[in-house]
Amino acid sequence: MDETEKIIELLDKDTLSDEEKEYLANALSNPEFKKVQETYQRLKNLLKRNGHIDEELMAEYVLYKNNMSKEKVIVLLANKIEDHFRNCAECRELFKELNSEYSSVEEFMNNNLTTQTTGTSYIRKFKYAFASVAAVAIIYLGLFIMSSVTTPDYKKSFLDGNDFYTSRGRASQYFQRGLDAIDNKEYNAAVKYLKKDIVENTDEETLFYSYFVLGITYVNKGEKDYLGLFESYNKEDVIKGIESFNKSIELNTSGNFDNLKLDAHYYIAKAYLLIGDVPSAKEHLKIVVDGKGSYYKKAEELLKIL
Repeated sequence: MDETEKIIELLDKDTLSDEEKEYLANALSNPEFKKVQETYQRLKNLLKRNGHIDEELMAEYVLYKNNMSKEKVIVLLANKIEDHFRNCAECRELFKELNSEYSSVEEFMNNNLTTQTTGTSYIRKFKYAFASVAAVAIIYLGLFIMSSVTTPDYKKSFLDGNDFYTSRGRASQYFQRGLDAIDNKEYNAAVKYLKKDIVENTDEETLFYSYFVLGITYVNKGEKDYLGLFESYNKEDVIKGIESFNKSIELNTSGNFDNLKLDAHYYIAKAYLLIGDVPSAKEHLKIVVDGKGSYYKKAEELLKIL
């Protein structure tokens, strides 16, 4: 038994004699053996905490299984890892996935790189690949947390549900084609169809509803983010949305659809919040609350936040 094996044996024991404690303390003053201890302890903690092996350790094990790693600690821990596989389907699947990925990389390199590429560079490239993926994942997670913390809830979603138009609307051809385009998130096409509907049906009593949906479409069209983070909205599109909502309110004069007027005020308020105009947003939220519109409770909650 060499010294590395002896260290792992001691680390695996629940209790140590004074002599063993002294031996281990002296051995761990050596950076190489300290790394052995850290790797072993990491594996032990992972299995105790969540019952799974992480990707970095698994990648090292994959290299070992493909005869590309001589890391003593992985060689010595291989039996423990394999024992774990017998009881953990998730880690078995992770191993299969990484092993398959390694095989693809190796095949590509064999087919495309010169014969001067050494085994060491294979290991290096494979490790770098995993390190890069891990780094990107950590950075993205950090940005995601920052985005979640710094972005107010009212900026994370404009619509309160996706069925805003299912119970009301118009039967005109272009209006319906506009709704189909919205379903497919084809907002430019939806704007085009809704505008055609407005131009061709200027005298219809329910035309205000086309303006209402056009307002929602403009705001959705203006939404943008960076890799799903830090949502923001194109100010020009948001303003066009507000103008469309206002036109909807202006045309809705029959008295039969007053609740939709209050809905338009609510969405105008949310649109103003997207571009940072809090005073204007408050004005429209108060209208919704005073009129007891269908969104008045949400309007009350927003007013409290603001």
